[in-house]
Amino acid sequence: MAQTDPAPAFDPPLVERVVAYLQTRDVRLFPFAASFDESRQKAFVNDLRVGLSDLTESGAKRGTSASGFLVSDRRLHEIIAEWAEAGGDWPEGSNPTDADTSLEATY
Repeated sequence: MAQTDPAPAFDPPLVERVVAYLQTRDVRLFPFAASFDESRQKAFVNDLRVGLSDLTESGAKRGTSASGFLVSDRRLHEIIAEWAEAGGDWPEGSNPTDADTSLEATY
């Protein structure tokens, strides 16, 4: 049985907000970003790009067709929640000045 009109597997307004932020750096889209210094800004942008990449590649990684609907925005939600919870500081375990950091790249 084929799904003819399934609910979106991801949050389109969230994705649009992320893309708009990446293009404009408008802190009204993510108010917690208003207090970021340059290093945090770069790390947040990198994290958003990684989350967006995970979203767009998730179907391709599984070898599904465009109608497979296996796309997930879970990681993008996690990234935003981690940064929002930190309230302008580094999310726990991601400060590049710490000896043990979970950042993919240090800035």
